[in-house]
Amino acid sequence: MAVQPSTLLQIPCCLCGTPITPNAANQCSTCLASQFDLASILSRGPGGSHHIEVHQCRRCRRYEMAENAKRWEYADPESPELLRLCLKRIPALQQGSKGGAEQHLQQAGVSKIHLVDASWVWTEPHSMRLKVRLTVRAELAGGV
Repeated sequence: MAVQPSTLLQIPCCLCGTPITPNAANQCSTCLASQFDLASILSRGPGGSHHIEVHQCRRCRRYEMAENAKRWEYADPESPELLRLCLKRIPALQQGSKGGAEQHLQQAGVSKIHLVDASWVWTEPHSMRLKVRLTVRAELAGGV
């Protein structure tokens, strides 16, 4: 008995014409990615600033772990503990966070953001900036 290959229905992308399997937006992944600026959504800190602050004590070199609890812990530079702290401070990655982050995601047309990978970006040793490279997967509000 011969098995016939299944034929998937393909339609052209509504913007560029590339053959795709149908989805809610009827757009290919390249066209969808060009319409949503995830970098600006992720970098948006409290109050709309593009930088997220992580406080470090100048005397003991410990980092403030929780804003409300005022708990300070030591973390090595570019350590997994410090990366965890930085990721917790990104409002767009927090599920069920304070109202502003979810509302900002909804306005941008994104329903959920899933963190796939996070790594450190090298900066000068004397620099006070911490840079993190994120790989994320976003679900659009239309279910795409």
